Amino acid sequence: MRKRRTVAAPVTFEGVGVHSGSQSSVTVLPLFSGTGVQFRFGAEVFPITEARTLGAARSTSIAFPGGQTLRTVEHLMGALSGLCIDDALIEARAGSELPILDGSALPYVSGFIGAGIAEKDEAAEGAALASPLFIEQGKASIAAAPSDILRVTYVIDYPGTAIGTVLKDVTITPESFASDVAPARTFALLSEVESLKESGLARGGDLTNTLVFAGDGPLDGTPLRMDGECAAHKILDLLGDLALAGPLPAAHYICIRGGHGLHRRLAARLVSLAGKK
Repeated sequence: MRKRRTVAAPVTFEGVGVHSGSQSSVTVLPLFSGTGVQFRFGAEVFPITEARTLGAARSTSIAFPGGQTLRTVEHLMGALSGLCIDDALIEARAGSELPILDGSALPYVSGFIGAGIAEKDEAAEGAALASPLFIEQGKASIAAAPSDILRVTYVIDYPGTAIGTVLKDVTITPESFASDVAPARTFALLSEVESLKESGLARGGDLTNTLVFAGDGPLDGTPLRMDGECAAHKILDLLGDLALAGPLPAAHYICIRGGHGLHRRLAARLVSLAGKK
């Protein structure tokens, strides 16, 4: 039986928000009570279960009952979920966007491992999926099938581009997450960058935090960190988005041509099913 885990010491991350272009920071602190992930804004503290996701298309933002919002939380949440960190206190400025860092979850993973991950005496709750789930949205779909392990299969499809069609399949453990998912960076097509900026997005995006594809591959010949890096980044996004629903049930998650909106729909279904128990 796995024991509950938290960070052993506070870790602070600083940098620019990929969409806002503003400097920000976030601190993750130990939480030795078995109360899950919580967010602190000044004197107010909210459990993750009270977060409501907002309808951003290119990232995941959340709002709390006190009116506080936080943008682009998926990489941090994915890192906590992928490393099986059950309990943590996240401290940030309300209304800010979390730093994009290098565009991946690797800085978060390195920070948590460097600070230490503490196991507690309390056993981690093992969520289970009782029956399969399936959601279809146009040409995109996402499914979850009961399983004894956490496994993600993700297919991305960008026909006529250097990204192409890619499948990534990972059985998620803290070790495989750190090596096969966390290093994968956010990505975009050069053809969509201008429209993103006109929409008020990607103001902090550059080649230090985003893989930008044009022609035969990434601009400036930036090497990929792994095979299927773009699909691996989608797995990171999925884990981060589903983590907002609370403890992630062990299941085989299969997503084809997905994105944040589809991930959030599955998260809502998981919350609904948990409420029926």
